[in-house]
Formats: sequence, structure tokens, C-alpha cells
Amino acid sequence: MAGDHFPAQYRPKETALEIFSEHTWLQGAFLAAVAYGIQFVLYVMASYLLWMHRHQNKSKSHKNIFLILYISIIFTLSTLYMAGLLQFTQESFIDGRMIEGGPNVFENDMFSLPVDMLANVIMVLLSWFCDVINVWRCYVIYKGGRVPPWVVLLIPILLYFASIAFGILFLKQVGTVSQSPWDTSGINFTIPYYTMSLALNILVTLLIVLRLLIYRHRITRAMGPMHGSHYTSLVAMVVESAAIYSTFALCFLVPFAVNSPVAQLFLQGLAQIQGVSTFLIIFRIAQGKGWSHDAYTNAMTASTTTGVATHTIGGTQRVQFQHLKSKSSSFGSGERSTGTNEDPIMLKEMQQISSSSSDREGVKVSKSVLVQESV
Repeated sequence: MAGDHFPAQYRPKETALEIFSEHTWLQGAFLAAVAYGIQFVLYVMASYLLWMHRHQNKSKSHKNIFLILYISIIFTLSTLYMAGLLQFTQESFIDGRMIEGGPNVFENDMFSLPVDMLANVIMVLLSWFCDVINVWRCYVIYKGGRVPPWVVLLIPILLYFASIAFGILFLKQVGTVSQSPWDTSGINFTIPYYTMSLALNILVTLLIVLRLLIYRHRITRAMGPMHGSHYTSLVAMVVESAAIYSTFALCFLVPFAVNSPVAQLFLQGLAQIQGVSTFLIIFRIAQGKGWSHDAYTNAMTASTTTGVATHTIGGTQRVQFQHLKSKSSSFGSGERSTGTNEDPIMLKEMQQISSSSSDREGVKVSKSVLVQESV
């Protein structure tokens, strides 16, 4: 163990497990500080891009201003959380270090102190603010599909409200003198609260990744493997689905369930990691890479459907685009209308091909009335 090379008189009169627990508490505070620094950088970059792009159109202006306010609230809460966390860490390891059992006992038993209650309340509020954007992203990605979004989101929404309820009970528990997340004398709401939040994030992560993989399959089948990576790369799926937070929360919950001090290493950074995950989503939206409502609006309001076909004439590849008006095309073994239910990614991919193909040597773009399969 670190510190074993020090003389015995330098070491506190505590067991090896107690000292290890103190290590994890302190290292967890450092980890939270690192995550806060990452969050600060993402906040500045996302705010700058959202502000610079706010005048593209009226609807985008309102959306960008709302997102700036949203991430500003989250960043303000994160700053207050870090202030409370660092102050409590200082009290644990300096001001109250002579408590019997050392800083580990202070960290475990003094959750009801005002400075720590501030951090706890903000941690729960941050969880609610960040969870709601994951539900919103899931709605955006499933909007326009065959299955109504409310069907897909029914369980995530129920989990979200359950997380709010257990979050309130968790705060009531840790706000009571002599009780903490590790208290086993009564009903402990720590595991139910974090389980609800983790279950929500894992479910939303799986739903979003599944949807993106389905779109990649459709795009690849229709236009080849070179298209669709914009939305379905590994980085895109990890960011869009908030998988970073889900993984980090799991790293906390498993050790906590078996009463391992390792849980303390991840507990203090949970709020900041969730903020980082949320800011990555907003930053991706600000860059214009996120899955936005614009593609769905194009799909829902378009009166024609664009198709694409390629063939070779005299050794030259010819890319042909078509505009089909409310005609039906095959999809697998069934038939459906290629009207307003057209996949938005397909439309966007075809628009990108249309705008870029004219600059490619040896590729001639023309319009055709050929009927091709549309996904």
C-alpha cells in the first residue's frame, strides 16, 4: 500500500482498511476536480459555438439560446458542487482530522453538515438536469420512426420520475443527523436512487445505440458502406448515448453494493462525469454533428422523396438522383409509402451526396425518374 515506506510514527493509528478508505475519499475528490476542468473546457467551447451559430435561422436562434442557458445552469450547479465538495474534504482531512477513526469516519458520518448537504442537493439536481436531456435525445432519435416515440420512452420516463422520488428520499436520509449513504440501521435509499438513475441511463444508452445501428444498416444497404458513419461511428454512438456516465455509474454502484471503499473513488465524481457526458452531447449539437430536429423536419415536411442510383456509362460513373412523389417502394418483404415517413438520415445523406458530387472528377450528377429502392 502507498505510504508503507514511511516510518511507523509518521502513520496514523488506524487500520490498513481505514487508511485505504481515506485514500479513496481523497482521490475521489481529485478525480471530481479533473472532471470539472474537462467540463469547464466543454462549457466554454459549446457556449461559443452555440452563440456564434445563433443567427442561422430564427428557430435555431431560440434553440441555441435555450441550450446556452441550460448548460450555464448545469455549469453553475457543478461549480457550487465542487465548492461544497472541496470544503468538506478540507474539513475531513484538516479541520476534523482528530475525530476518532480519522477522515474516513468524518466523511461517512458527517453527511448532514450544511456544506456537505449543499453538495448532496446539487448532486441530485445535476442528475435530474442531465438525465432529462438523455430522455430528450432518445425522443429526437426515435421521432419520425414507425414506432411512436412515447411507446419507446414509456419505461425511461417512468424510471426518470422514480429517480426523482428516490432522490428526494435519499436527500432526506443523508440530511438526518447520524445517517449517511452507508447507514444500515434503517431503510437505505442510496442503492434504489442510484439504481434508478443507472437503469435509466443504461436503458437510454441501449435504445439510442440500437437505433443508430439500425440506421447504419439501412444506409449501408442502400448506398454502400461509405455512408452513414457521420451518425454511427463508435465515437458518435458513445457521445449520443451518454455511455460514459453509464459506465462510470456502474463502477460506483458495484463496489458500493459489496461495501467496498473503492465506491468512494467514483461517488464524488459522479455529478461531474454526468455533466461532462451532457456537455459532450451539447457540444456535438453545437458543431452540427448531433442528431437534430432539422433532419426530421425535412423528412416530415418534404412533399417529394429523393432516391439515388449509380451506374457506369463509358467507364464514367454516373450518379442519378430522383424525386418521387408519394410513390411506394419496397422495404424488405413489405411495401410502404415513401412520403413523410422517410428516414431522415437517408434524406440527409442523399442531400450531402447531391451537394458534393458535382465537384468530383469523373462523376456526373443528373436528375432521373428512375424508381430505386428507398430505405
